[in-house]
Amino acid sequence: MMRTLLAFVVTACCAPLLAQLAPKVVSLDPPHQAEVDAKTATRLVVVFDQAMDQNGFSFCGGGPAFPKAKGRPQWKDDKTVVFEVELEPDHQYSLSLNCPAASNFRSRNGVALAPVPWSFTTLPVKLRPAAQQKRRNQQALKTLMQTLAERYSYYDLRVADWKQLEKEHGKAVLAAKTDRGFAMAAANMLQPTADLHLYFRIGEQTFGTGSRAVDPLFRRQLLDRYVRVAPAGPQALAGRTADGIGYLMVGTWTKEVDPEVIGGAITELADTRAMIVDARPNSGGDETLAQQVAAWFVTGTRTYAKNRFRERAGQDGFGPVIERVITGHGANRHYDKPIAVLTSRYVMSSNESFVMMLQQADDCVLVGQPTFGSSGNPRPFELGNDVTVFVPTWQDLRLDGSVIEGEGIAPDTFVPCTPSDLESRDPILEQALELLRAKVKGAAK
Repeated sequence: MMRTLLAFVVTACCAPLLAQLAPKVVSLDPPHQAEVDAKTATRLVVVFDQAMDQNGFSFCGGGPAFPKAKGRPQWKDDKTVVFEVELEPDHQYSLSLNCPAASNFRSRNGVALAPVPWSFTTLPVKLRPAAQQKRRNQQALKTLMQTLAERYSYYDLRVADWKQLEKEHGKAVLAAKTDRGFAMAAANMLQPTADLHLYFRIGEQTFGTGSRAVDPLFRRQLLDRYVRVAPAGPQALAGRTADGIGYLMVGTWTKEVDPEVIGGAITELADTRAMIVDARPNSGGDETLAQQVAAWFVTGTRTYAKNRFRERAGQDGFGPVIERVITGHGANRHYDKPIAVLTSRYVMSSNESFVMMLQQADDCVLVGQPTFGSSGNPRPFELGNDVTVFVPTWQDLRLDGSVIEGEGIAPDTFVPCTPSDLESRDPILEQALELLRAKVKGAAK
């Protein structure tokens, strides 16, 4: 990783002005998600839209995917930086301009460039004949567009004119020199969908059509100001405040979490007066894991969401609406006090389902900001070359039948909060504690 660490200070009074002057990338060479010849692509060139501080740079990355450097990056002028590299054929490269660990690409005024991902691939030494590859591309593109029309659950939501989209990008897709190049060009064509669940895979490489740069509005280091917590297995925290408000946070719904250990932590919090369930730093995973934890907070069997699958083309091409239910664990494994669920836009997919499950608790309030609004249940479809496209096939629905995609779940109590607000305090957690304390105080009278 090449970086020069510098310190820049932006005073509070100047921050709004400087935010308007944040630098942007005008061009990348090689272009993002391009196919290039390793013999001729010997330099990485970045051009910015304004004069930059030439004392720093941050090309972030590492491992086999990071280009082999031939010296340090050099500023050609105040808007252009050049990085001499040595590339291998038939190789996937990825890096980032600036990253959380290093943000030394800055304007002359000291404003940091927002992280810019950059990936490209090099051609293999031996290529298929051009005519043969073009036929493969043509058939794969035809299959892709037909599959999207027939099976993509958000086909009518994400793109207004699919024919125009294909017209604008089809030439680049058909010009791909390899199947991997086809996957990259097709992913670039579908960028307007901004769909995190729509992506391509060839071998071990994945090319997405959407990206996410969202702050979870959660800071682990601030928790100690409000609550004493301890690990509840991997990726989970549990504890209580000095005045008896419980706290639970599960950071992911993957195999890294242990629902039984989390259940034990909830049991130990049974004597608390109310509980915070912090969903903010969790971006989803396995919905069945979320059900095992949410079942501690509901009684009986409750419908928490609905969904329907696209089975054919057209706005009426969906199958029947299916209800998704959650069943509580029972009296001996039930938390029966008020809960406040903390949300932010980082909450998505199966974690949005978790939030909807908790809404079925007898006394639940959502506090924070709307969730992301992204769910798809992607399924693989072969395109006839070596590329597989994963296509969202269902629509996640609220209980009233409305679609969550692109909207998310609105909190009951909205809390204005930006990353800068979290430098010394957690407004969302504070608001939830205030609401719960008022509720349990009123119940005690």
